[in-house]
Amino acid sequence: MKIAFGFLAVLVLFFACSDAKPKYVAVQKSPTPKQRIDTVYVKDSVVSKERLYDNLSKTQNFKLTYFEKSDGKKPLQHFWTIVIYDKKMKRLDSIVQPVYVLLSSMVDLNNVRSYATGINENMQAPDNYYGDFVVADFNFDAKNDFAILNDMGGNGGPFYSFYIQQQDKTFSSDRFLQDSMTYFPTKIDKQKQQLVTYVHAGVCWVGEHKYEKIGNGWKQVSHKRIDVCDDTKKSGKN
Repeated sequence: MKIAFGFLAVLVLFFACSDAKPKYVAVQKSPTPKQRIDTVYVKDSVVSKERLYDNLSKTQNFKLTYFEKSDGKKPLQHFWTIVIYDKKMKRLDSIVQPVYVLLSSMVDLNNVRSYATGINENMQAPDNYYGDFVVADFNFDAKNDFAILNDMGGNGGPFYSFYIQQQDKTFSSDRFLQDSMTYFPTKIDKQKQQLVTYVHAGVCWVGEHKYEKIGNGWKQVSHKRIDVCDDTKKSGKN
């Protein structure tokens, strides 16, 4: 009798637990290199995608998380959080960056690039899309900075926010690069200390903009339009 009662109690406990709803669902993709495993969380109308990168810098690790929130009343909210660590995983800084017109289904955490370690450095950049997160030295001080996508943009390509590393190893937004340069630079010219963008302007035109580092700031030093249709005709004749 005692055995039967004990068995019945176990069955009741089993079915009670099986009916309980988890607070969130966590899904991990197939294993990737150490400390670069993606985790997707869904909880209370919040979707987040997360990855820790230990191969984009020789001095820092970066944890990148994409959040998509909805309460059913307001439009979807999208933003990144970037947490910066040293190589011993001591936290150095954290940043929240809003992003527009980017759905969770479009976020692929493989789309990163590093000019510091060479990861995806030579990956093609169609329509000025250099990835969601890029590590490079933008202000030519031999320190790692980073750019992160903040808007899908239009025909010219996506828009980026640029964060410059400070002396205390924290990162500050460079508003000139974000608001004036806007696009990711096709050329990072260390010798001339210039960043150069090429942006489509109609069917046959590309705008070339050159920005030069002057003191602690920036200045646009040249802007010209290039007729790519005419160049194509000339190259075809040669």
